[in-house]
Amino acid sequence: MTGGDEVTPPSREHPLRQARRRMGWSQASAMRRFHTAATELGARAPEQASLKRMFAYWESGAREVTVPAYRDAFCVIYASPPEALGFGTATTSDTGADLGDALALVTVDRSMLGVLEAETQNLRLLDRRLGSMAAPAVEAHAALLEDVLHRCVGQERRALAAALAEGAALAGWLALDRGDVGGAWRWHQLGRSAATESGSPMLLSHVLAQASIVLLDAGEPASARDLASEARKVGAGRVPSRVSAWLLASEAEVNAGAGDHDQAMRLMDAAASALTEPDGDDAPFLMLDLLHLARWRGHCLATGGAAEAGEYLALAAVAEGDSLRAATGRHADLAHALETAGERAAALAEAELALDLARRCGSVRQARRMRLLLGRLAPSRS
Repeated sequence: MTGGDEVTPPSREHPLRQARRRMGWSQASAMRRFHTAATELGARAPEQASLKRMFAYWESGAREVTVPAYRDAFCVIYASPPEALGFGTATTSDTGADLGDALALVTVDRSMLGVLEAETQNLRLLDRRLGSMAAPAVEAHAALLEDVLHRCVGQERRALAAALAEGAALAGWLALDRGDVGGAWRWHQLGRSAATESGSPMLLSHVLAQASIVLLDAGEPASARDLASEARKVGAGRVPSRVSAWLLASEAEVNAGAGDHDQAMRLMDAAASALTEPDGDDAPFLMLDLLHLARWRGHCLATGGAAEAGEYLALAAVAEGDSLRAATGRHADLAHALETAGERAAALAEAELALDLARRCGSVRQARRMRLLLGRLAPSRS
């Protein structure tokens, strides 16, 4: 027995902990195997911090493993039947009170919703300043929203679903930035389901548009274009003009990434026209003005190798302080634009700056782009 083990007689240990010790695995090793098995079984396993807490609960017997796919995952990794791992047969009670106890039902009121929504907004602000450093807190918050919605009864359920849609979309965007395309897709699928339940075309179109960019990064350009088009159609005539402009710009990015640069420019023109229409809206998850659109147009142009990309990206420098991730992307795009223009020294400087920013904000996505570019510009530096 090592010094870090609890001095607990094996007979009093929970069967899950006994099984892990029998396999000779550390908790971290068992967690990795569980996560893989649960994912392969089609479940969205908790992320690192949440999973570590859940393992502690499960192995101590403080909480039961209630998700069927999680039970199956444990049976797979420990090569044991459910009974050997302490998974009893679930029973139903004739009393509504017992059902409520089993589900730990909660009623959400406007005050609680306000707290949850305020936390989402605080995490957005942290994300803009810190990038993917905020990911653990964002994922924990989204997981909490999912759990509360699962247990929620009462009149505020749709509003809570809307809050989950926003939280899951933010968690998914951070996962994409960290290079976790599979995780990004799972979070967006959760956001899509929640947005559908909320009944909000604005939230559903937003989640679908973000998910289309996930598909683009996953190497599925045709599916990405279809989903981006669906997002715009969901929002057509049903969302504020600023959201409409954002949907058009997102679709432009997908088309540029798929190689249809003429369509991308048509969509960017439409986005600029939509943004000039004055109206009020309630979309705290969006940052969009003409300077942001200039950066977006510059990105689309740089993706297509257009020489004029640099002038739009230079114009967008004024808004660079809005988001560390956006600033990283602007410098990465500018590096590509300068390479296209034949300005290798300037492109090299921008690429190195973008790579440094990517490391600071934890953007695996942009770091990968810049390493590829540096490999062309200065192989010895990549």
